[in-house]
Amino acid sequence: MYQKWKIFLRWFADQKVGRKIMYTFLVTSVIPLLVLQVLMLYVISNDMKDKVDELMENQLAQISERVDLTMDVYANLVYQIYADDEIIACIDGCESKSARMRAGAYRKICGKIQQYGLFASGIECISIILEDGQDITYDFGLASAVDNLWDGYADKKNIVPYRLAQEASANMAVSPTERFSRGGREGRIFHISKQMYDFADIQKGVVGTVVMSINESVLNDVCSTVKEDGEQYSINFIVDQDGNILSYPESFYSGITLAKDRTMQEFIEKTGVMEGKTIAIHQYKNEDLGWLFFNAYDEDYILKDVRHIQYLTIAIGLLLFLASLYLIRYTVTLIEKSTRNIVAGIMEVQQGNLHVQVDIESKDEMGQIADNFNTMTGKVQGLIEEVKAVTEKQKEAEIRALEAQINPHFLYNTLDSINWMAIEKEEYEISRMVRNLGVILRYSVDKSNKMATVAEMADWLEKYMSLQRMRFNEAFDCEIHIQPETEKVRVYKLLLQICP
Repeated sequence: MYQKWKIFLRWFADQKVGRKIMYTFLVTSVIPLLVLQVLMLYVISNDMKDKVDELMENQLAQISERVDLTMDVYANLVYQIYADDEIIACIDGCESKSARMRAGAYRKICGKIQQYGLFASGIECISIILEDGQDITYDFGLASAVDNLWDGYADKKNIVPYRLAQEASANMAVSPTERFSRGGREGRIFHISKQMYDFADIQKGVVGTVVMSINESVLNDVCSTVKEDGEQYSINFIVDQDGNILSYPESFYSGITLAKDRTMQEFIEKTGVMEGKTIAIHQYKNEDLGWLFFNAYDEDYILKDVRHIQYLTIAIGLLLFLASLYLIRYTVTLIEKSTRNIVAGIMEVQQGNLHVQVDIESKDEMGQIADNFNTMTGKVQGLIEEVKAVTEKQKEAEIRALEAQINPHFLYNTLDSINWMAIEKEEYEISRMVRNLGVILRYSVDKSNKMATVAEMADWLEKYMSLQRMRFNEAFDCEIHIQPETEKVRVYKLLLQICP
């Protein structure tokens, strides 16, 4: 991993300045901002979806409460019939051997049933089924005590509400919604049923069963939602714990039982109520009734404002990204252009053209570099001219030095001639003085800026002092003492001198 990172850094270092700036801008600014924007949109979308889910669950809870209140209305009517002493007494009369008494009791019960049926809307039929299978029924839809829902049953004990009431014993039973056909018209109803007792003689046991049949539209009205622009974007419906559809916006599907291998999503899509929509489903269970309340809504429609914000944010982000990309590209182009100009100027200088001048197109750092480059080339050109002048002066100085070297040689040769003349005339004292003077002059002039040993300097001083003694007729003595270990120490020539 470390090697790969080094390879990447090497590759990045080899890129041109413009690309480095572009890559750096993308990695450090644009990409993080885009990622942050996506995360914010994701968080906002999820937060809004959670709020919608919470709203839908609260709505289902409210619908459940309204259904409870509605069912309480009909349950109270059933309880009133259940506890009506006059109806209980008339049931006893229905068991009389007298046909007249039976007919009178039948009429009274029908009259009472009609009165109870006026207390709430949606009641299709109320029946009291006796223990011998006979029934006293008033059908509010047909307004008849003769023709009713149960005409197809010879023994009313075979109807579902009656059987459920027997199973529920002392409790009230609610039977699932079912289809019915009456007078050539098809409808949907559900039933509330309960066994009846004679409280005056409880030992008699069950004297009958009251069955109240209620139109499914009562539940549908509680669950109904408003269409918008003729479109259904949300629906509510009720299913019992056995999968029976108790109420559905499309009443055709009320009263059917869901197949166990079919999901609620598949069922809703099959009904076509929300065809072509993205469906989200929530459910709420009414523990008292044991019913499941479902809500299905078009997620795209409910969250359309969030989607609009998302699209708008994405569009703005994209525009800002393109604008940023354009600006950074424009900046990189300026830098590359200035860099090319400076590099071209440097290459001209490498080829010997010191008169090149880089065009200054801005006052930024690149412009300052170009200005400094122009200044530098001007100074270099001036320095070259100065070097040429100094070189010429140095040559002149060397010539003068050569000329100056001629004079000492002439002097040395002259002194040698005098020395030999003194020897020929046997003037050995004069010869020694001339020879010492020549040695002193050669030592002083020849390589005066070099170094010599202490012993060599002592020899030079000794010859110098010899000349001085001869000059002053041996008027003084001078001795030079040098430690042996310092004789080979090197110092600058003429560093040791004797001041007169």
